[in-house]
Amino acid sequence: MLFVAEGPVYPQSARVQRLEGFVTLAYDVTASGNVDNVRVINSEPAGVFDNAAIAAVRDWQFLPMQRSGTPVLAEGQVSTLIFKLSADEKDGAEASTSNRDG
Repeated sequence: MLFVAEGPVYPQSARVQRLEGFVTLAYDVTASGNVDNVRVINSEPAGVFDNAAIAAVRDWQFLPMQRSGTPVLAEGQVSTLIFKLSADEKDGAEASTSNRDG
């Protein structure tokens, strides 16, 4: 069970370009609840959000899985982080583009 999780930091270069996307990661949760062995399974657009997603997931903290009351390693966990701009960010970017044209 996820105990502590901060969202990823939206990369400034992607924000400026108004890019949105996702990153699917696989990772292990140690017996102490830490994340280990984070790897990208899939991302779109490729490489744009990978580092931000990896950095966020590495900081997550889980309540460890238990077997017979003993905390154990949980391998091969998978999460997808979605990077989506707010409506205000999209509208602001479109308005500034149209102002340059007019």
